[in-house]
Amino acid sequence: MLDLNDEKWKDLEGGYKIPYDASVPLLRLEQSSNAQEQENILDELFEELYHQGDVGVASYLSVSHLVRIGIHKKIGTWRVLGLISTIEIARHSDKNPELPSEYKKEYFEWLSKVDDLAKVNANWDRTYTSCALSAIAASKRQIDLAEVILELEDTDLAERFSEFLENY
Repeated sequence: MLDLNDEKWKDLEGGYKIPYDASVPLLRLEQSSNAQEQENILDELFEELYHQGDVGVASYLSVSHLVRIGIHKKIGTWRVLGLISTIEIARHSDKNPELPSEYKKEYFEWLSKVDDLAKVNANWDRTYTSCALSAIAASKRQIDLAEVILELEDTDLAERFSEFLENY
């Protein structure tokens, strides 16, 4: 796991394919005890680490920290799980860079702890449930299932899917 104080963060690309130092908001997230501030930080990370299907190495290296911080701080919000899921889904796209080999072991070790992160929240509303289940599926390398689950959070799409099944 790349330490959050490492200077390498400054050169890593996020979702816009330009350098984005994700260590700064990740450190703020780690230090924050305010739920609204945490939500704002996660919104910033979502905006910068993922853009229209694009992610970068900063996105990948943020995943381990998101899992670690989320478990440690008990951040039970859909945003952290949704971001993890979205990054892991996008990682499998041919248009995004490879996860550098020197970070693979720790990346997958932390990704395997998504189940523990999902348990932080006892109030599984529809959005949280879809993000948690999608992140869990992605952590088990079930990428197509993770993507479908994430999309089915949209109630209109879920209703259309139910109608499709009735007529199938």
